[in-house]
Amino acid sequence: MDKKKPVPISNFGGGYCGNLSADALELNQANDLDNIVLKPGGLGFRSRLGNAKHNSSALNSGANIQGLGYLLKGDGTNFLVTVCGNKFFTAASFGTTFTDSTGSVTITTGANNKWDFLTFNDAIIGFGGSTTAPNAPITWSGSGNATALGGTAPSAYGAFSTNNRVFAYRTAAAPSSIFWSIIGGATDFAGAGSGSATIGSLSDNQKITATMVISTNYLLVFKENSTYQMVISSSPFPSYTLFDNIGCVGKRAVVNVDGTVYFITADKRMQSTTGEALQEYPNQADDLWNAVDGSTLEYTEGFRQKGSDYDWLVWIVTISSVKRAIIWDLRNKCWLRATTGYKMNTVMRFDNGSVYMGGTDGFIYTPAVAATYADASETSPGTIAAYWRGGWMNPGGAEQVTQIGKMTANYLTRASGSISVNYGFDFLPDTKSFTLSQVATSSELITSRSSVLTGRGNFFQFKAGLSSSTIDMEIHSLTLYGKAYGQKRISAS
Repeated sequence: MDKKKPVPISNFGGGYCGNLSADALELNQANDLDNIVLKPGGLGFRSRLGNAKHNSSALNSGANIQGLGYLLKGDGTNFLVTVCGNKFFTAASFGTTFTDSTGSVTITTGANNKWDFLTFNDAIIGFGGSTTAPNAPITWSGSGNATALGGTAPSAYGAFSTNNRVFAYRTAAAPSSIFWSIIGGATDFAGAGSGSATIGSLSDNQKITATMVISTNYLLVFKENSTYQMVISSSPFPSYTLFDNIGCVGKRAVVNVDGTVYFITADKRMQSTTGEALQEYPNQADDLWNAVDGSTLEYTEGFRQKGSDYDWLVWIVTISSVKRAIIWDLRNKCWLRATTGYKMNTVMRFDNGSVYMGGTDGFIYTPAVAATYADASETSPGTIAAYWRGGWMNPGGAEQVTQIGKMTANYLTRASGSISVNYGFDFLPDTKSFTLSQVATSSELITSRSSVLTGRGNFFQFKAGLSSSTIDMEIHSLTLYGKAYGQKRISAS
């Protein structure tokens, strides 16, 4: 009889490799995947948890959420604030019911008119609006309505606070300039100690696109195709060219992860720096990045999403007019993706690590909610389809097997649900399928179950996953069994 040679797959740390040839992948690389979380060290994968609506009813007739902010006052009271369409809303203590606090301030509606919020002198301040004609900055003290910030503060595209000053950048009249207030004053951009600087050359016709504070001493300032470092420890804050021909596409397309600044370039690539050398990243997901709609690239939303068993850098992009997430797994150093669950217009990660996502429908969402297996942001029932698809295994590769005839899966048991496996031979994918129940047969927490495969061929591919709105899955390993390459059939005597 034939003796089957096992091909164990216990590491999935290669992640998404759709840009590579499907018949040349390693066992730990996926030809395709969606909505999965890789376990630490790549030792298994699970379906991601779903998102939930935060507010109880849509804000401003379901307009786009254009900004999110958090105000923590000196007396301990705290508020979640948001710009939705042409209105400003507030909620005490992260409550789910919002109050329209717009008052008489002017806010220009539009999905791409995004706002930055910062806390200064026990109030929250917002800068934003159109990329070409920003609104006047606004402020809110924690009660009543928002008011104009006033003073000599510029109407700027973006802003941040550091070293007890407010910095604002890119106005309609000076798109290449950055401005700073006096120490301790958010409204005074004309007094002693305030100032402004042109970044780079006025002749390069580039606008400032983004900024990121690295430390109390240094700031990165990005233009469309160049990067500068500004010394912010003492006025007048000199700036120096850091990288020529490398810049950032937009103000939300940059994320600081523990001192390493990641950003998206005009050629749709992720790069990073600590303020010195430039770091490039693997091309395994270039097919995803190349598919991003060019006209929307500057509105890329980046943020860090972290859980007990994962640490992600998430980039929300638009592909074929649909919001999707391209993810860099910070622990496993590989790419992932999520085609659902991230239909968001803006995102805010607060200092405590919590993430709030502003949708396109007047709702604020929280991701990865415990025991939540559907996405409230998707059409009902928001089913999460999570899967891993391997490459085309062949006898010329490291597996040294042919005629795969059996698969065994080790996975956690659940109260319901089944893991679905599709497979095929010789470049005809998903021609066969089977399911493995997740329900325990006794009291086991982890189970190992198998299925005999039908069909034959020298190349083999499988897809394993779960599509459910009521349960999740966690697969630890898969083992394929096939006839050893070159093995002859031995008849039983």
